[in-house]
Amino acid sequence: MGIRDVMARIFDEISEAVFPSNIYCIMCGSLIDRSRIYALCDQCVREMHWITGGTCDCCGKALPDTYRGISSDGRRLCYDCMIRNHYFIKGWSCLSYGLHERELMMDIKYNGKGYIARMMGDVMFDRMETLIDAAQEGDDGSFPRIDVVIPVPVSRKRMVRRGYNQSELMARQFVRRWRQHVQHHLHGAVAGNASDRSYCFCPKLESHILVRRKATVMLRSLNPEERRLALHGAFAVNPALRSRIEDKNILLIDDIYTTGATADACSKVLLEEGAESVYLLTLASGGNRRPRE
Repeated sequence: MGIRDVMARIFDEISEAVFPSNIYCIMCGSLIDRSRIYALCDQCVREMHWITGGTCDCCGKALPDTYRGISSDGRRLCYDCMIRNHYFIKGWSCLSYGLHERELMMDIKYNGKGYIARMMGDVMFDRMETLIDAAQEGDDGSFPRIDVVIPVPVSRKRMVRRGYNQSELMARQFVRRWRQHVQHHLHGAVAGNASDRSYCFCPKLESHILVRRKATVMLRSLNPEERRLALHGAFAVNPALRSRIEDKNILLIDDIYTTGATADACSKVLLEEGAESVYLLTLASGGNRRPRE
């Protein structure tokens, strides 16, 4: 763990002690107690757009039960993934990007509420826990053994203005929860639970391998092709840290997924620099919108 990581953890602990983040609902501001999951009141938990049903077999965005977008290889794909190949193998998402999710992201990005990003890291881990357990136990499912977790970087300008990278905060908490999960199982193994003895790996968080070489315009106003052009050359791998991703399975973490332009730009660079494969986990994803003719 580097100096920056240690300082970030100390800052998180001090901030939480002085300004507890679970006294008020992070959505509506209602008074809550510490038992409330993700610091959301009961009503706001119900109003969030949790992804619990069918999803795109490629990017992970939610699909309605009535959608019948089946690819030639039998996968159920969203409109975007039907017409576009991606550099990442598979993605997962936790929420559909609606009004409440947008408000949370605005608070994280522009209102200095970085502690919400850490809570969203909890959301991400809870979304993936069952798949992580299956991978730990050697199940040959869709989730591989992940070696490295990498957050999508922000530009230097936005980092200075914001004070943090929201995707890094989510990724840090995601890996922290994963580590605690492994330690819990290892403790069971020490106590004699044979079923837990092989449960011993946890990926490493690498926040400095992927760098953003240039700032980009806000992508939400651009169409998919314009987004890809805007992101051309935006990301690079730090040459001094390249060996840390060689032949490794990468889990890329980002806050929002829409068309996949950012995820593809990052995944392409990681693969070109020696990564074995790239998978994707996002907090929220856009809807399955039919492309304009």
